[in-house]
Amino acid sequence: MHRLKTVAGALTLAMAVLGLSACVVSGASPADRLKKDMQDAAMSVPGVESAQVNVNINTSGNFINVKLVGTSNDEAALAEVLGEALPPMLEKTEDLESGSFAISIFSPDDAVSAGADALGYSGGKSLRNFREFFVN
Repeated sequence: MHRLKTVAGALTLAMAVLGLSACVVSGASPADRLKKDMQDAAMSVPGVESAQVNVNINTSGNFINVKLVGTSNDEAALAEVLGEALPPMLEKTEDLESGSFAISIFSPDDAVSAGADALGYSGGKSLRNFREFFVN
């Protein structure tokens, strides 16, 4: 009987370990982690009301689209907030060698918007160009 309890205990322990390892393996994907990290970075900037980040990482490439909503209806104020949000967000992408990146910030009613061009950026959608302009 004692041997049966020992075997049952060992099996229970083995099942628990397997269950925990399955949880670790099936954790958030790299795209989901990057999305959350970028949203957190954006939301840490004063003047950002919400951040919608779409990250698609696959064999075709890396694609990141961001829509920020600011607290202002003034285009210049929105551009200033965007300028503050870009560096911490782009720092989260440092593990990606390449990809496309698009970002805009909108007023709460979506009537006014500003993009990276309002900050003097004219480098297209290249993630590398965005990082070079706003982070380096």
